[in-house]
Order: sequence, then structure tokens, then C-alpha cells
Amino acid sequence: MTPPTRQPPIINAPWPVAGFALVLVVAHLLISLLPTRLQNAVFYFGALFPERFWSSSEAPSLAGLPPYSNAFEAFLPMVASAFIHADWMHVILNAAFLVALAKPLLELMRTIWPGREPGASVLLLALFLFAQVASSLTFLALSFPDGGPAVGASGGISGLLAAVLLIREGPGRWLLSQRFLVASSLFVIANAVFAFIGPSLLGANIAWQAHLGGYVGGALSMRMVLWRMQLRRA
Repeated sequence: MTPPTRQPPIINAPWPVAGFALVLVVAHLLISLLPTRLQNAVFYFGALFPERFWSSSEAPSLAGLPPYSNAFEAFLPMVASAFIHADWMHVILNAAFLVALAKPLLELMRTIWPGREPGASVLLLALFLFAQVASSLTFLALSFPDGGPAVGASGGISGLLAAVLLIREGPGRWLLSQRFLVASSLFVIANAVFAFIGPSLLGANIAWQAHLGGYVGGALSMRMVLWRMQLRRA
């Protein structure tokens, strides 16, 4: 009698990665269940509004939105926007990309810091958040003095993509390696194409500025991780 075969899990990823992807989905579910008034409040305080960031009491925004009242209120959306999504397709795509990209990164970080869990997971989360903040700053800088709001985790996920591409180069290669530059050029071209066809194909604008900023932030962060790997092997 042959023993029953064990079915693989639906999400074949380490629990910190699967858990983070689940947080994105659950956050969207909870927001969607809120009354409309509270949904608007979450969007108002959590989404990136360039006109609120750049305006002041002396120079109000064209949309009439009030400026951020303090530094914390201005910084909060740079992180909180990652947990707000436009619709279910938006959050599911981001969660799927997160799982696909974060899994090999976490496995690598666990080899760099063996036995240091949850240190490896915290480092991966820090890389994501750094890329997300970098994407937010880039979006704000390239949307001066005003522009439409931005939400979603795609800036941080773009940073994870850059990190995965750097893994292929190995710890001894830097950001100007030929393969990484080619892959980065393709990423820029893809964002340019989606920025052009996004409104007609997806019914929404693509925050290409955030993607590029997150990609650069993730590349710089991952380069530091690989440098740390070189030091351990030396």
C-alpha cells in the first residue's frame, strides 16, 4: 500500500513572506468594509497627495486641499500608502509579486545571518520599507507642485525586484554591471509603456515615478546587503 502523498501548500513561501502578503490583503479587506466616511479618512491620511506635500498656508494647492500640518503627517503616507490599494486586482497582483520576489531574498538573507531569525525577516522588511519611502519621495519630487494621489505597495515591490536582479550578479558585482544595467533599462522601458497604455488598458494611471524610485532604493539597499555578505566571506 502506497503512502498518501502530501500536497504542497497553496503558497509555497516562508511564513514571514506569506504573512506580509496576507497583511496587504487583509488591510484592503478591512478598509473595504469600513463605512464610506472612514474609507475617505483612511485615503485622506494614508495616500500620497503631492499637492498637500508641496502646498502651504501661503500657497494653497490647486485642488484646495490643506497642506500637511507637521512632519509626521507628511511622512506617514510614505509608508501607509503601501497598505492602501485601489481595488482587489491591485492588491492581489502586488501580494503575488511580493511572494515571488521576497521568497528568494529571505532565503539569501538567512544564509547571510544564519540562526539570527527574526533578524533576516526584519532586514527584508527594512529593505521593502526603505524602497517604499524612496518611491514616495521620488513620486513627490516628480509630481511638483501637484498631481494625483498614489497608493499601493508597488514602489517597495519594485525595490524587491531590483534586489532579486542584483542577486544574480553575486556579492562581488556592483550596480554598473552590464546585466543589471540591461535589466534596469528594460524595467524603465516597461514602466514608460505602462504609463502610456495604463489608463486605457487598466483604467487607471500608473505611478511610474514611484516604481523607478523604489527600484533605485531597493538596488542601493541590496548592494549594502551584498557588501555585508562579502565581509562575512572575507
